[in-house]
Amino acid sequence: MRPVTKITIFGVRLGVATLIAYWLLIFAGTHLPGGSQVGPPGNDKLQHFVAYFLLGTMLCYVTTSPQWLTRFAIIGIAGMAYAAVDEMTQGFVPGRYPDVRDFVADSIGLWSAIGVYASARLVMHRVRPPIDEG
Repeated sequence: MRPVTKITIFGVRLGVATLIAYWLLIFAGTHLPGGSQVGPPGNDKLQHFVAYFLLGTMLCYVTTSPQWLTRFAIIGIAGMAYAAVDEMTQGFVPGRYPDVRDFVADSIGLWSAIGVYASARLVMHRVRPPIDEG
């Protein structure tokens, strides 16, 4: 699967720039003082799932390696480590507190994205367009 675009912003590919911006948005949103609502109202765990599903999808998109298992394992472990740090640091924000259930929702969203992305890659590599034998 080739990158959708080779567009760069200040020398950084658009996919990487989008990932960085989104990751900063997640960090900022989870470290607002308690009672602040970021994003559409809804189930807190669903918001965590969706946020990390998108993060996982972007991480899969911007990384490449012929070693799929290693690549996706590193993405999953790094994403879970970030989710753990994110939850722990919320304890330093007034009105916020770490929640293991948020970490679980983050992890499930992350690994779901990895599973969907890896499955799509497998399907795309197995389905080849027909060759025109004219």
